[in-house]
Amino acid sequence: MKKYLVICILFLSFVATATESMRHCMLLPIVDGLDNRAGFKVFEEIENYIKEGSWCTYKSNSELINILSQYSKNLESHLSNKDVLKVIADKTKAGSLIRVTLAMQVGLTDVRVEIFGENGEDRYFKEQAQLKSNDISLISQTIKNWLELYEKTIPYEGRIKGVLGDQFTIDIGKKSHVYNGSEIVIERPTSKRQHPLLREIVDYQTEKIAEAKVFDVSDNQAQAKIVNYEGQKKLRLEDWVKVKMSEKRKAVEQLNYSEKEKEEFGKLGTVGLFVDLGSSSINQTSTVEKNYTGVMYGVDLEGELWATRNLWFGVDYAKKFGSYDTTSTINSQSRIKIGYKYLPMGFFYGPQVDIYGGYASYDYEMNTNLTDHLTDFTFSGLLLGTKGSIPIWESTRLYLVFDFLLSSAYKEKVLIWGADDSSSNYRLEFGGQYILEPNITLSGGLSILSNKANFSGTTKEEQFKDVSAKVGTIFTF
Repeated sequence: MKKYLVICILFLSFVATATESMRHCMLLPIVDGLDNRAGFKVFEEIENYIKEGSWCTYKSNSELINILSQYSKNLESHLSNKDVLKVIADKTKAGSLIRVTLAMQVGLTDVRVEIFGENGEDRYFKEQAQLKSNDISLISQTIKNWLELYEKTIPYEGRIKGVLGDQFTIDIGKKSHVYNGSEIVIERPTSKRQHPLLREIVDYQTEKIAEAKVFDVSDNQAQAKIVNYEGQKKLRLEDWVKVKMSEKRKAVEQLNYSEKEKEEFGKLGTVGLFVDLGSSSINQTSTVEKNYTGVMYGVDLEGELWATRNLWFGVDYAKKFGSYDTTSTINSQSRIKIGYKYLPMGFFYGPQVDIYGGYASYDYEMNTNLTDHLTDFTFSGLLLGTKGSIPIWESTRLYLVFDFLLSSAYKEKVLIWGADDSSSNYRLEFGGQYILEPNITLSGGLSILSNKANFSGTTKEEQFKDVSAKVGTIFTF
């Protein structure tokens, strides 16, 4: 049966004389171990995602798909045959054959993605995971995330498709962020290295041939001219083209608004509104130790504006109301931040680590009471912090925030304790978030805030501590 399938495909194909570009891809039919209805839905989503993207020129062939569909009962075994994969690549001119396999049970889905080269044998990429869900959107998003990872491993942006003296044509253009004046490097692969255990291609050896500059560009191809040769070797068809890093940055800057919006997921920032309920305490350590406690409630408003995919600005403001044993209080928090978002896996829906700095002020507004040594107190200074979040289940994430004042300044409205010798601050927050809708996220967590001032003389220390639960909604716009 397998031989018959190979013969049928060979009947439609011819032997390719050159290796195909890894940026020419084909998505093979997806099987799910059941009736393939789920596999077909996932196939549609992934195919549309690839077609709408810019990293891969999608290759397909209706005759080939029709032939493969006749073998749906044994399709998985056929697509494991390297000879079948080779003739599929020959027919479609695809250098990346994307094979997705699903094993579905009630409430569980095993997802495996493998990407093979045009010889049907070289495996460029493999990822697999067990999802505790049968949700089509979650399965598709997992595969999309892996394809983003694969794109980053492709060792070139384009290939040379025609040569005329010192001028040549490459198979990428504006859609791949190449523009007039872009500087490029031409390299030639000399060998490839395979992992001895994983059996995957993990590295390529290349030699530099020349440097060039683009002088004419369309959407999908460009013309360039050699600026200087590295040695005596001349250009060949299928030599690799790499865009210099500085040129990649310029290309991003040249994206028009709609393209940039798509690149950044159509999002400009977030606004979060939260309610708080918790306890607050003041501990004074001197000749006599005093403690004041109270219940606090209030609201938080947190906003972020994303300048780029990674750079953001933020403003937080919170106001809490309550009373200590002998006086009422209004506690306020304000923070102005600028941060950098690091994406360890390369995609926005994976783990995220934010590092930020700025300015923060924490105010404790109370009626002055000289007997109890209470008045308005303020801690402020330069802020430094980090936030990490990680997805753990479908649309659910856990997060952890820690920040502190680099140079905490202590002030009091009425002179009671005097100038402090030193002061310190930290804020710790942890919790979870659930994406209810693409632009609505439910969030809940526990926040701990500590401000402490140290003095000389009889009064040694004064510490303010708030512990509160906060729940609310984050809106993405």
